[in-house]
Amino acid sequence: MRALYRELGLSAREAAEVTGEVVEIIAQRLPDITAIEKLADRFEGKKLCFALLLLGRLAGMSFALSNPEKARAILADFSRLISTLEKEGMENLVRLLEEEILEEVYAEVDKLKDVV
Repeated sequence: MRALYRELGLSAREAAEVTGEVVEIIAQRLPDITAIEKLADRFEGKKLCFALLLLGRLAGMSFALSNPEKARAILADFSRLISTLEKEGMENLVRLLEEEILEEVYAEVDKLKDVV
């Protein structure tokens, strides 16, 4: 099995630079948007994709180890989405996800209305 960085056409030096940035982001516990902006400012193309994938994998593993119950709930929800994709297709999956995202937005708006 070839290393992912090689499959992406990155050198060992490039992979090391990306990994160093990701380690720094994790060590500093940067908020998601700050981490993404930092990586987007530093890298582009496949290097950026590699950095985001690495960050997501490491953060996901860390989250799963520290919050096993929440991790199980996320996996169960992801299984539901896979089932929807397999049974109803991509178009219905996108429609379902859009509805769920908008429901969250509407719930936030309703909370703000209650405050005002």
